[in-house]
Amino acid sequence: MQKILGLTKRIIRISLFNLQQIYFYFVRSNVECNICHYKANKFNSDSWQLYCICPYCSSTVRQRLLMASLSFLDKFSFNNIISNKKILHFAPENSLGKIIKRKAKEYKTADFFAEGYSYSNIDYNIDISNMKSIKDEYFDCVIACDVLEHVPDHLGGIKEVFRILNKGGYCIFTVPQKDNLKFTIEDLSITDKKERERIFGQHDHLRIYGDDFFNMLQEAGFEVTAVN
Repeated sequence: MQKILGLTKRIIRISLFNLQQIYFYFVRSNVECNICHYKANKFNSDSWQLYCICPYCSSTVRQRLLMASLSFLDKFSFNNIISNKKILHFAPENSLGKIIKRKAKEYKTADFFAEGYSYSNIDYNIDISNMKSIKDEYFDCVIACDVLEHVPDHLGGIKEVFRILNKGGYCIFTVPQKDNLKFTIEDLSITDKKERERIFGQHDHLRIYGDDFFNMLQEAGFEVTAVN
């Protein structure tokens, strides 16, 4: 009975989605997700921003920005850095991950399992700052969107990513940054969840990045391009 009920809910959800999308095909929508192409008058909100979450695939601003970069920036296009390449994707976003996996030669996922989170289809249960199980210069591209703010030794994580990338490889990093903040704010002694949320924006964040993130990457050896 539970399986039948679950299947019924899925059928209803798909039917409502199709009807809604037919409606927006004829009546112009205000927004459209560039990953799943869901059309609507507005997206859902989260604690960081209003109207930023796609109601259908749950993509956020950072994922849609990455999709736009891979689609429209010639130097960082799917063809140049994803297609037929060996990809390591940290904390993979399901909707975008499926697209990347179809284009990649080899697609591996990674995360560092923590209590309170659910994980599925993860190839490496690994700390980004200690990836000894991965040999030097193995991957062509590493993707880590909003990962480093959770990592105690984030500078070590940046160095480890540099180590496992082949010469000429690419890394895609995104981090939460505060506007007009010159230097990253970090205090690992803060363990209270409410205090972390107040200072860093989220209870499991260890820092909020400033404009010096660019320099951190350069010091590790990366040639850096910032996409705003």
